[in-house]
Amino acid sequence: MSPQTYSLEILSQTTGVSTQTIVQYQEHGLLPSQYDDDTVRALRRIEHLRETCEMNLHGLKLLTQLLDEVEQLRQELRSRR
Repeated sequence: MSPQTYSLEILSQTTGVSTQTIVQYQEHGLLPSQYDDDTVRALRRIEHLRETCEMNLHGLKLLTQLLDEVEQLRQELRSRR
């Protein structure tokens, strides 16, 4: 079964983030071009980080990449146990 994909408008309605902001995040490499449930989670995380850490787009990109790497390392450690 393929994952549910969303249009830009539905993603915007679902998350409360403007379409313009979503496109801006996509242009800076923070979001993929296909919108699915993972994109919803990523967008909510980005918005949370932006609001709590008051970061610009470059800082958000760096922080999300680092958080993704940390999660990947955690998964690798769990699989070794």
